[in-house]
Amino acid sequence: MSSPKPPMYIYHLPYEERRKLCQLLDQRSKWEQLGKHMNFDDLTIAGLKTEVFRRQSPANELLTMWGQLNHTVLELFILLNRISLYPGMALLRAFVDDKYHVLIKEDNMPERAAKLQIRDPKVPTANFNKSAAKTLSKRPNIDQTTDNNVTKNGHLVANNSSPNAPVVQRDSSKVLSACVASSAGATPHIPYPELEIATENWNAHHILGQGGFGIVFKGTWKWTQVAIKRLETKEQSRKDFSELIRQSVTELHCLNAYRHDNILPLYGYSIGGPHPCLIYQYMPGGSLDSRIRTRDHSKVLSWPTRLKIATGTARGLQFLHTTLHGNKPLIHGDIKSANILLDLMDQPRIGDFGLAREGPERHYTHIQVTKVQGTLPYLPEEFLRSKQFSTKIDTYSFGVVLFELATARSPAGDNKRLLKDQVVNHPQENLLQLKDAKAEGGEFIFAELVRIGKTCVQKRAKDRPEMVSVLLLLDKVAV
Repeated sequence: MSSPKPPMYIYHLPYEERRKLCQLLDQRSKWEQLGKHMNFDDLTIAGLKTEVFRRQSPANELLTMWGQLNHTVLELFILLNRISLYPGMALLRAFVDDKYHVLIKEDNMPERAAKLQIRDPKVPTANFNKSAAKTLSKRPNIDQTTDNNVTKNGHLVANNSSPNAPVVQRDSSKVLSACVASSAGATPHIPYPELEIATENWNAHHILGQGGFGIVFKGTWKWTQVAIKRLETKEQSRKDFSELIRQSVTELHCLNAYRHDNILPLYGYSIGGPHPCLIYQYMPGGSLDSRIRTRDHSKVLSWPTRLKIATGTARGLQFLHTTLHGNKPLIHGDIKSANILLDLMDQPRIGDFGLAREGPERHYTHIQVTKVQGTLPYLPEEFLRSKQFSTKIDTYSFGVVLFELATARSPAGDNKRLLKDQVVNHPQENLLQLKDAKAEGGEFIFAELVRIGKTCVQKRAKDRPEMVSVLLLLDKVAV
């Protein structure tokens, strides 16, 4: 009996076979179907569609993204079976073990193919490299051949595969760059040396902030002030690296697809240098979080300005919820004062779309997710306990932001009581005790921010208003 073929990685596929396969996949957009079987989300697939307008192959970009995450030709062969692209399987026949050739549907082997246990792929639980030795003399079980490295969004997680498999982190910048480029669409590419000049070679004096996945610098590019997020991949686990890819790709998709006066503009991206970068409009007003809690009296927000910020943020959120792509809203998922940025005139812009996800179709109230992400004091109970994801999560988070605008207190509260609980349970007759004393006057606006905030943080999701209704309530508040 011949020895089994060693696994071939997608990026080692010969040029001619890859070219012909991409032609097949690009016909009738079969690559979209394949992308869904690879468990890429709709936003990622929508970003790849822009390759057509650039006269590029979406299928080739899809294979690049999946291949850079160490997937094999055998995995691809099996997914082609699931979308019934048998000519494509025939192109890969020479690169997979003979025992899998039965999957290529031919007139003389329908019964044999039918006996294989082919089920709709979910998140795979079995590792092919562990199970292969047990199945050498048996018909292959398709659900045992898919590597367990795929998560919901088609990104890499913990790997127990062959010791000969390349380690992703050895080439992590290349992987991240490939994913960013595939998601950029028509967003301009900015050469890395220009960003070095813009930031005076990443001078520490230009640092605006630092997060888990990068550092944000202020820079001057083409005589324009910009904010540059330099994505970092050093000393990260595979899980962290996968999450960095997912959030970067999601942010690119969202800022490309949703353009609005109250959404932070993306100017460009940069790959090819030591670090991939995202370049945004600079917001000289800083974050709402820093302005609410400032000790600089000159930066204290007046009450009319607080109302303007609340109204603008609500306008941006309702735009995300009502501008439907594929009959689905976009849910930000991480609305908080730190992610609301202010321009020179203190107009708000919603930023940081790394946790954004598509919501349910119109006739459903929510979707079920497998993981809770976000910032704890801003998240409602039905999401924390039951992982029910809907537009009402953004409504709840926005309600907490309204309480911050009214009180200037931390959303985490004090004495083990969240700000939401402090405000909701405070006696109505003594409500002014919670008012931010740094800003003079504004008793009526304060009371309205609290009143509307309370409607947003109702315990039951169905009792909370949609953001369109919240915007209308804020618009009616007289200054």
